[in-house]
Parts: sequence; C-alpha cells; structure tokens
Amino acid sequence: MQPLHLFFYKWLLANRAQRQRSNGFTLLELLVSLVIASLVMGGLLFMVIQLTTMDKREANLDQVQRDMNRAMEFIAGDLKEAVYVYPGRATATNNGISEIAAQLALDPNFPNATGEVPILAFWRIDPITTVFPTCASTATTAAQVAIKQQCDALKIRQAAYTLVVYVQKVNNSNSNWPGQSRIIRYELPKYASSIPANLATRAGYRDPTDSTDPLASFEKWQRNGTPAGSANVLVDYVQRPTFSPAVALNRAPLSDAGGACQSYGDYSVVPSTATTMTNNTFFGCVRNPDIGGVIGTRGGQDVYIFLRGNVQSVNGGVRGYSDQTSLPILETQVVVKGVVNKGFNE
Repeated sequence: MQPLHLFFYKWLLANRAQRQRSNGFTLLELLVSLVIASLVMGGLLFMVIQLTTMDKREANLDQVQRDMNRAMEFIAGDLKEAVYVYPGRATATNNGISEIAAQLALDPNFPNATGEVPILAFWRIDPITTVFPTCASTATTAAQVAIKQQCDALKIRQAAYTLVVYVQKVNNSNSNWPGQSRIIRYELPKYASSIPANLATRAGYRDPTDSTDPLASFEKWQRNGTPAGSANVLVDYVQRPTFSPAVALNRAPLSDAGGACQSYGDYSVVPSTATTMTNNTFFGCVRNPDIGGVIGTRGGQDVYIFLRGNVQSVNGGVRGYSDQTSLPILETQVVVKGVVNKGFNE
C-alpha cells in the first residue's frame, strides 16, 4: 500500500496532464473567432473611412465657401471704384455687355471661346503707381502742347480709367482647374507697365472721356485697334452655369416670374440668360444708366451680385456627393461711386 502523500502526488500529476490536454481551441472555434474579429475590424475600418471622408468633405465645403466669400468681396470692392457699369442689353443710347465683349474679342487674352460668358463689364478708376514721364517744360507745336497738357493733368490726377470684364468659364475634364466653372477677370488699362514719354496708350484702348474723339464715350465705347489686355483667374469651384433649379429670387426689385429684374425698367439682368436654365450661378442685376434717352447723361447706379459655389469636381475625387453639395447663394449690393456726367434718375 502506497503512502498517502505519494498517492496525492500522483493524482495531482494526472489531473495536471488532463488539464493540459484540454487547453487550447478547436479549429471550429478558431474559425468562428476569425470571422467575428473580421466583422468587428471591418466595421471599425468602415467607420474610420467614413469619418475621414466626411471630415475631408466638410473641410472642402468650408474652403470653397471661404473662397466664394473672398471672391464676392473682391468683386464688390472692384465695383465700388466703378464710374459706369454696362447693363445687360443694349439700347439706342448705350452698349450692353455683349457689345463690349464683341469689341474685345480680337484680344487673344480675352476669354471669348465656347463656354466663356461675360457677366459684368464696367469702367473703374485705377491709381497709377508706375514712374511718371518727365513733362516738357516748353511746347511749341500743337502735338507737343497736347502731350504737355495730358502729362500735367496726369500728374495731378495720378489715375486713369480701366475697362474691367468678369467672365464665367465652364471647366472640363482636361482642364487644370478641377471645379465645375471658374471666374476670370479681364482688364484693359490705359497704359502699359511703364508710361511712355509720348503718353501712348495701350493697344486697343480708347479713352472714354476724350472729348476730341467722336468715338469715345462710356455708353458707346469702341476699341481703337486690337486690344491688348490681361486676364487672370479669380476663383475656381463656382457652380456650373446650367444648374437646375435656377436661382430663385423672391423680393423686389429683383423678383420676377420670368427672370430676375427683367421686367423692371430700372434694372437689367447680366447676362440676359441668367436665372433661366443658364448663367444662373454667377450673375448681376444692374441699374440702367439711361436718363431720358440722352447720351452722356447718366444716373446713379447700383449693382446686385449673386454667386454660388459647389465643391463637386469635374474630375471626380472626394469633393461632395452630388449637386446637393451646392453652397448657399451669396448676394451683395454695391453702390457705384462714379459721378462723371451724372444726373438724377429718380
């Protein structure tokens, strides 16, 4: 008979061996564990991707909206320095924006191709920051006298008129600009980067205040040769101009069943196709300058501007789900400061 302590020792060893044989997982348990772990990890990974995408989309929305706000502020500041804004349609006494675009069409820098629509056109006063030429102390011939008078006047004013046109251009998949459309600012200043001694103006420029030139006026301005202006992109990711439904305006003087401000004699929409099925995401509403049909007699003008952005890219990518990502319509009103030849239009 074995001693009691030896029997207990053998029992412990046998019980430990049995427990060791029962430790671990079966193949079925491992497969079930792998399936459950995969489902949990997949769900967590999906949530991480969705949160990252939403965060990026919200960041894009915020960035585009800030860009639209800055663009609106820039355009409004530009218009505040204007002296004359062209209406949407031509009349017997003034050109419309289409006529101004036609005058500039010969300039290779002017955006005038298919899908490029002029939205705003106006004259503004720009300060001259370049070095002024030395005005002659004496003048003998009529030409020398004229140049001296212009030079003296230029040094006093230290500013000149610049023709500015804003154009909306539709982007495409081959463009370097990924947004649906962009805004281009074109300008035709009076002088080049440096003012020549003979005060020769930039090619194609005609001074709208030159009383000696029968073709010079703000209302009926015509180019003088082939224009040579410059164009730069102001902002990208503007909502495409064929957005539907069109921009809805429900207050006077802009509300109109057929389109904003077209039925009001005091205002005209620019461009004329805005608020229909085209050009309804960047457009303006310009108070007509005419007073009694007399050329050269103008009233005070104010301009309403509307702008809408969209984060959706024409090239795909994580920008937004659809057209539902269109941003709110920005709107501002600008009172034109120009007082040249102004009368009363009330």
